[in-house]
Amino acid sequence: MIYDTNLLINHIRKGSLPTVQTIIPIVVGGELEAFSLKADWGAQKINFMRYLIDRYPIADIESTIIPDYAQIDAFSQGKLQTAPLKSSARNMGKNDIWIAALALYLDLELHTTDNDFDHLPALGLRLVKH
Repeated sequence: MIYDTNLLINHIRKGSLPTVQTIIPIVVGGELEAFSLKADWGAQKINFMRYLIDRYPIADIESTIIPDYAQIDAFSQGKLQTAPLKSSARNMGKNDIWIAALALYLDLELHTTDNDFDHLPALGLRLVKH
């Protein structure tokens, strides 16, 4: 399973670890580091965040993921010619597109608490809301 940034932030705030099967997208690692700076986290939270990032496998962006990224981006802009029927488009942040593309490419569930990915099950994304 892949965790979105918001779920990992919740774990860091609670000092708890996600399930063993968690994979962290490289862009989520970057978002966590940036969030820690903007939120002025103390040393204890930053150390736990880095421990969490080091503990789980990191899914990097490879060239084989590019077609999934392109499909999600086009679909989210309402420009995908082969869009599924009764699908709705939604503008997405670029990091969220990479996170979803990794989950789609790896055929893993994407776990999140927000609504940014709600339109993507139409493309086959396995979405789990918390």
